Amino acid sequence: MVNPELLQLIGAQQGRLQQLQQLLQQEHQALVERDADAIESLLREKLAQLDAINAADAALAGHPDVAQLTNDTDARQGIEQCRSVLAQCQMFNQQNSQLADQTLASLSRLQQILNSTKSANSLTYNQSGTTSSGNRLGKAIKA
Repeated sequence: MVNPELLQLIGAQQGRLQQLQQLLQQEHQALVERDADAIESLLREKLAQLDAINAADAALAGHPDVAQLTNDTDARQGIEQCRSVLAQCQMFNQQNSQLADQTLASLSRLQQILNSTKSANSLTYNQSGTTSSGNRLGKAIKA
């Protein structure tokens, strides 16, 4: 019989991981809606949740009866559920990262378009190859 405290720690960890999963789903929705305030708030919550998950994982790993976990069916099932939810969280996080990258690329293209329409006569390219309005263009020339 496994220590009931260990089972309780595993159950609490499952709850934290499910909470992280919900935060990632909310983050996805905020990214789709381009809600910067919600993204920022969710990021803080997500980081706090990750800290809590790491601390609980360390507490589980450092528990004196941790070796008993492999012998108990309930404990193994709880650990497998944690791993399953963690894999889903990693998948959601990867999707959110790709969505954020696509959004940034889209905003960069929009910025280039706006720069080119703002002052088409003074449009130049900088060293990295992106467009910029040539605010200094012609200022060093004295005729």
